Amino acid sequence: EGEGIGCGMHTDYGCLTIVNQDMSHSSLQVLDRRTGGWMSAPPIEDAFVMNIGDMFDVWTNGKYKSTPHRVVHTSSTYRVSIPFFYEPNADAEVRYLLGGDGDGRRVRYIDHLHSKVSTNFDHTGRYE
Repeated sequence: EGEGIGCGMHTDYGCLTIVNQDMSHSSLQVLDRRTGGWMSAPPIEDAFVMNIGDMFDVWTNGKYKSTPHRVVHTSSTYRVSIPFFYEPNADAEVRYLLGGDGDGRRVRYIDHLHSKVSTNFDHTGRYE
């Protein structure tokens, strides 16, 4: 597999992602919004990583921001991590939930998904 970027910077499309990380080495990095630098998110035994996704951001009107992250291989061995993606139904309209209209953002989840996928992958299907 080798070292290098395994998955470039992105936010998860849905509501919440739960990740069981490979304990053999750390590859997940999270963007520090204050400094613009990358922080490692090393695996912790018997713990999960929870990433807030884009739809949670919409639901809370930005109070909880989706988590920009990437995967950088730091070892020449394979890494296996298991994500669970909690997402709305494809035809669900997602909007601010806490009363009022928030900033008025509304998105049909399938439209958001198509938009993200079409900009995250090049014509060969490789992640950019």
